[in-house]
Amino acid sequence: MFKTVTYPVLKDFRMIRFVVLSILLLSSVASFGQAGLQKTFVQKMELPATPDMGTQVLRISESFLGTPYVAGTLEGNPSERLVCKFDGLDCTTLVESVIALAVAKRENSSFEEYKNELTRLRYREGVIDGYPSRLHYILDWMYENQKRGRLEDITAKVGGVPFTKEINFMTTHANLYPSLAPSDVYEKLKEQESVINSREHSYIPKSAIQKAEPMLHDGDIVAFTSSVEGLDVNHMGIISKVGSRAYLIHASLTGKKVIMTNVPLAEYVASVPKHTGMIVARLNDI
Repeated sequence: MFKTVTYPVLKDFRMIRFVVLSILLLSSVASFGQAGLQKTFVQKMELPATPDMGTQVLRISESFLGTPYVAGTLEGNPSERLVCKFDGLDCTTLVESVIALAVAKRENSSFEEYKNELTRLRYREGVIDGYPSRLHYILDWMYENQKRGRLEDITAKVGGVPFTKEINFMTTHANLYPSLAPSDVYEKLKEQESVINSREHSYIPKSAIQKAEPMLHDGDIVAFTSSVEGLDVNHMGIISKVGSRAYLIHASLTGKKVIMTNVPLAEYVASVPKHTGMIVARLNDI
C-alpha cells in the first residue's frame, strides 16, 4: 500500500530543492564573474609593451579611465580572501591592480602571476593570514614593498622633509572597522602602528609640490598625506607627465570614476584642504 506524502515532507523537499538551486546559482555567478575577470585580464595583456616599468604602469592606468569608483572594495571580506576586481575600484585597488597587471605584462603574462603579485603587494610578506596581514596603512605598504624591491620611496630625493606624525587612526577609530572587534586583531594592529611610528618618514609639503613636479616620472605612485589626526594618507594615484607638469590618474570619489585631473598636481592638492602634502614611490623592474 502506498504511503501518502504529507505536506511537511513536501515543504522540506521544496526547501532542500531551493537550497540546492541557490548553491548552483551562486556557483554559476561566481564562475561567470571569474570568466569575466580573466577576459578583462587578457585584454589588458594585449596592451602594447613599453620599455620601462613606469610607462607600462601609466599605459595600464589609462586603460582604466572611466571605470566606476566603488568605495571600500576590500572590506566586507571576513575570511580575508584575495579580492580581484576590474569593474569597480577605489584609489588603493586601482594602484594595486595596475602595478600587478604591469608586473604580469612584463614578467609572465599569466593570470596566476597577476594574482601572485597582487598578493605580494597587498599583504605582509605576501602571505594572507587574516585581517592584520593586510598592509592597511600606505606608509607601511610603501615600506614593505620597498623592502622586497618592487618600488623605491623617492620622497626625500624630490624635495621631501621629515614627516613626523603619530599614526593610530585605525585603533583609535575601531568602531569604523568591524574586523578589529576581536581583541587579538586589535592588539596586532596596535603593534603594527607602533612599528610604523618607530620608522623615519618624509613628505613633500603641498607648498613645495610644484617645485617637485619636474622630477616626477610617468607611472610614479603618489599618496597624499592627511590632516586627519592619526591618519597617514587620504588618497593615492598614478602620475602622468605633460611637459614639466604632473597630472594625477586616480579613482575619484567626487568624479565617481577613474579620471585624470584637469589641473596639474600642485593645483589639485591645493584644492583639497585635508591633503597636507604627498609621498612618492617609483616602481622597479625585479
